[in-house]
Amino acid sequence: MIKVNLFVKIFGAILVTGLVILMYSVNLGDYEVANIIQSNGGSIDTNAYLIFLEQSITKYRFLGSILSVLGGLGILKSIDTNS
Repeated sequence: MIKVNLFVKIFGAILVTGLVILMYSVNLGDYEVANIIQSNGGSIDTNAYLIFLEQSITKYRFLGSILSVLGGLGILKSIDTNS
């Protein structure tokens, strides 16, 4: 019982982390692009900016989705073994 409860807590934390990353994917992507612009001296082409922004947001969406799915499946599997 204690082992199952520990798994639920771990996978719950993974699920919540994934959901937070999904909700803030736009902000995280914008922050990453701002750092890229700073490292390039402050000027970047508009098209390059949009490409970097889109890809950064997509990267965080994938990461959040993967963590959410893994966390959710882990919780379901832990609860299933408990029954």
